[in-house]
Amino acid sequence: MKLSFKIKKNIDYTYDYLTDMQKFASAHPLISKIDKIGQERYLVHETLKFGNIPFSFTYPVNLEKCPIDKTIVIRAIVFKITKIEMKFYLKSYNDCTIIDEIIHFYSPLPIKFILQRVFKKQHEILFQNIEAN
Repeated sequence: MKLSFKIKKNIDYTYDYLTDMQKFASAHPLISKIDKIGQERYLVHETLKFGNIPFSFTYPVNLEKCPIDKTIVIRAIVFKITKIEMKFYLKSYNDCTIIDEIIHFYSPLPIKFILQRVFKKQHEILFQNIEAN
């Protein structure tokens, strides 16, 4: 799945928000908290709503970042069965940042289309929040 966003923030500001897990959590609409559990390893606390019913869960995340070329890779394993890999490629454009994102879902469950809808909606909100901060 490929997504692209443009926000009115410079590239260093955007890179910082995507690599500082506390800032990332503050801007993400579903993540309530992120705990550091190791070197570039984190435990994410997330809540999804099914109708009016909240469903909270945690999952581990590994973060890889390259400040030179402004790329970020986040790998997660949700419920020990679904692997998610998000790659963010940042490019400067005037005083804005263009974020190209590639997301891969690996799961034996038939949930790819559901995850694609959730990620598209939530990442639109994520980048709107980063721009607004």
